[in-house]
Amino acid sequence: MADQPFSLLRNLAKIETTTAERTNGKLAFVDAMQALGITSVFDIVRRSKPAFVRDLYRLSDANGELAYENARCYATQIVRLYRNQLVSSGRTQNLTLRTGVRSLVDIGPSFPNLFKENWDLFCKVGAIEAKDSPAAYLTSLYRFATQELEGSSAETNRIHLEDRRPDLKGLLIDQQSTFNPVPTLQIVNQVLSKAIEAYVDTVDEDKDKTLYQLMTEKQHPFQFPYNFHHQQITLGLSGKKPVLGELNYRVSLELPATSAGTDAYGAVQQNSTVAQMMMSGLGPEQQAILMAPALPVLPPADVGKLNGSLAADEDLSSVIRFFKSSYGIDYIPGVPNSLDTLKIFIEKTGLHSDAVEALLAVHNHAPYPSPNILAAGQNVNGTKESREALSAQYGACYVNGPTEQASLEISKDPNGDARLLNTSVDRFDRLQRMIRLQRWMDIPFAELDTLILAVIRSEGADNLEAVLTTNVLRALGVYRYLRGRYTLEPEEFAAFIHALGAYANGGRRPMFDQVFNNPSLFETPMVLDGSTLYLSNPNSAAARTLAQLCAGLQLPLTQDDLWPLAIDTRDLIGDTPGDLKSNLSMMSSLYRQTRIASMFDLAGKDSRALIDLLDGEAYRKKIVTGRIHAGHTDILDILMQMDWAVTWLKDTGRDISALRLLLGVDSTEAPTPQSLIDQLNHLAKDARDAALNAPKLEALNLPAQDDNEAAIDWSGAVLVPLTDANGLVISQALTLVDDLPSTFTAVLATQLEPIALDDSVKTELMTRLLEFILKGYITQNRLIEGLLQTNAGLPLDRCETVMRWAGSSVGIFLGEVLSATADAELSLPLTDSGKVVIETLMTLVRYAEANQQLGLSAQALRTFLVYPQWLHASFNAPLDLSLGSFFLLDRYRDWRDSSGHPETALLSYLSRANGLETAKTTEQAQQCAASLAPLTSWTASEVLTASAFLTAHAGVATSMHEVDWIKRMHSTSVLTGLAAEQILAATNLTNASTPENWKKVGEAVMAASR
Repeated sequence: MADQPFSLLRNLAKIETTTAERTNGKLAFVDAMQALGITSVFDIVRRSKPAFVRDLYRLSDANGELAYENARCYATQIVRLYRNQLVSSGRTQNLTLRTGVRSLVDIGPSFPNLFKENWDLFCKVGAIEAKDSPAAYLTSLYRFATQELEGSSAETNRIHLEDRRPDLKGLLIDQQSTFNPVPTLQIVNQVLSKAIEAYVDTVDEDKDKTLYQLMTEKQHPFQFPYNFHHQQITLGLSGKKPVLGELNYRVSLELPATSAGTDAYGAVQQNSTVAQMMMSGLGPEQQAILMAPALPVLPPADVGKLNGSLAADEDLSSVIRFFKSSYGIDYIPGVPNSLDTLKIFIEKTGLHSDAVEALLAVHNHAPYPSPNILAAGQNVNGTKESREALSAQYGACYVNGPTEQASLEISKDPNGDARLLNTSVDRFDRLQRMIRLQRWMDIPFAELDTLILAVIRSEGADNLEAVLTTNVLRALGVYRYLRGRYTLEPEEFAAFIHALGAYANGGRRPMFDQVFNNPSLFETPMVLDGSTLYLSNPNSAAARTLAQLCAGLQLPLTQDDLWPLAIDTRDLIGDTPGDLKSNLSMMSSLYRQTRIASMFDLAGKDSRALIDLLDGEAYRKKIVTGRIHAGHTDILDILMQMDWAVTWLKDTGRDISALRLLLGVDSTEAPTPQSLIDQLNHLAKDARDAALNAPKLEALNLPAQDDNEAAIDWSGAVLVPLTDANGLVISQALTLVDDLPSTFTAVLATQLEPIALDDSVKTELMTRLLEFILKGYITQNRLIEGLLQTNAGLPLDRCETVMRWAGSSVGIFLGEVLSATADAELSLPLTDSGKVVIETLMTLVRYAEANQQLGLSAQALRTFLVYPQWLHASFNAPLDLSLGSFFLLDRYRDWRDSSGHPETALLSYLSRANGLETAKTTEQAQQCAASLAPLTSWTASEVLTASAFLTAHAGVATSMHEVDWIKRMHSTSVLTGLAAEQILAATNLTNASTPENWKKVGEAVMAASR
């Protein structure tokens, strides 16, 4: 240190006992101060006394305690001198003639005059430069951590603050860094990112990769892979928003009502399989790990040396890469795998010992069978597996794999170290997949294994290797979706696709006993012994079993409840009908049918009715068997379709039984009341009176011959297209505009044209005939209007269109009535012709009730009868009353009631959209979008973007089906905050999508969440 005229530090040094020699490499006091970076006594007192003494002792033999006390004394004196000078005015007082206190100052005593303080040395309360500000507190903490805590001992394993937070050293303390809150996660990300980037720069193959790319590629530790953009989407679409995959179902082009018997529901750009996989919540890299091909089987080490080949080398290389990337260890052929040591396995997987036992289903998690399932009742879907084999594999069946090798176990070696037994390369591969999947799905190991094996066994011969397939991810996605909406456990869902569990562990009851023997309501538990169950006239044992069965399934023991489900199980579970057996396969089928019903809050018979309505016996068989078929509609698709149907029925306040009656799927055998017979007899009498018979025609005084003296057959030739043999007016083809006079006039003109009469005469005759026909039509029509108004409450103006919808007309129905009463009036019991009349009337009443429920106007119904394709492109005339047509008409009603526009505007849009030429121009599509936008409460640009996806009609929504899709797109946009283009981008994501596509959707979701 350079000599100074006067230095307090040198003065401190003089106080110590000085010697000419220094031993052991110790420094003089002043040199030690320089080594410690101390330049003043204030640097000394800023430290704690123990820290100063300890640091000085390492460098010098000087008396640190004495030096510290002297430094503190000097510092105190300096501060006192400074304060004395600071509060002194420094002005010499002038002598005056004044006396007393007043003479001491010029203008009197005051604080500013007595103490001329420098206000530049003060600051406002809360300013960052204040000594009690957050900045001062942070600085004090930083100094305390770096100077006192880190220097308190010489521990080599201590991680210094500069290593933990290297950004603090260069942090600029200003208004923003002091008072603007920063999320802890952001700070952590910044610190870790810099450290990772510094490390990556040293690895050649990773040098040019982004941090996010590295995290998606890394597989160990098991927290990886981490897809940042998938996580963005997951967080942004949390809560009540639809997640990935569910979005596809929300905006599916087809719905179960319009695509019966197919898996089109859930398909947008991708098929429904992709949607179900995405609902699992697994990112693309996670799916890739689970779906990766199985590792090759390596030959024994000695055989491999003798028969080396390029293929064998490649197989070995792939195994080595697997262990390095998945477990972070080096695999050496012929050397015991380090993962066999339980301690290392736990370290590499992040599991604890109990979790490993659960993973392997050993020790405290060892499985045990149900005592109530005998060998004869064990078969599941025709398979015959021994109780011992299943018991040994329950809870760890997947990780053990389909091999004859003994199951994985944990045992201690002679040194007392726990080791994994019976391991293999394939099993380590299965173990890492299972561990990851359990963490991602948050399902206990035993239940997850049960669910996975249910899918694998349901696949049957399609998956003999027992590997994770697309169907496993589909099942996980559907389960995750249903669990979020309903109460559903993993083993319950496993029973949906395979069978009730006959085994359990961890002190739990097997699933079979949970259902049928918990609690036990009978003296003896329900036992599956393979015996035949007879629904009619059962013996005492079978009767008790049926009672136990109904108690477990929570079904009444009646022909309306248990019988239909049991008969379906008996007839549909196999290739050919058989007997109802007391075995696990059939009992699981009955449980499956009733549990699905209770999940959807339906009675068993209503659930069966709904399944039958969706696609009849084909769907009922798929529910009975529970089989999963790749590429075909299976139980997973049916569950999603049932979810849609139940939601729609609840939203519209409809009942499945009433809907089936309305659609004519079911019928009632209600007795015909005498009052209705009397109405029909009266109708027959009025119809005869209203018939356009020969006497009424003769009253028109029509000419008998034409100008060529040829006879004119008015009833047998001219009026044939307009009246039938009974004198009833024949209904003409419906047109978009209800203009019967013009229709009749055109027919009469065609019929009169070949008759040789003067034009003026023809005009006069046409006027008389038109009046004659119209009068008859109106009179006859009013008869049916009154009948339908009385029996169905149908408004008069909708009678004609409803009858045409039902495939009948005024003339046809009155003709049936006249035919049935030709010989005698109707009476009970009814004749065959009388039954036909009643059946037709019931059909008319059913269609009238449908129209009343839908609230359709006469013009709306007429429009869709004339142009059924305006409802759906696949509909053709005549329009029938089906689930699809009823649903779309109901969507039209909802559109009409919610649009806030008159019905004419809606029908005008459909007319305009369908009136465009086949080659639609961009301008025309824009015009249609502009017309549809106010009708859907969306912007024209968004409607245009969404409509552009409808490529079948060049980007124009031409049917109610497509308009409803636009409306669903809009509601999804409102719910998620995403634009139409972003929704379509999200529904197009797959595990094969590029990172750029994931990034776009992730950023869009995050932006919409703010």
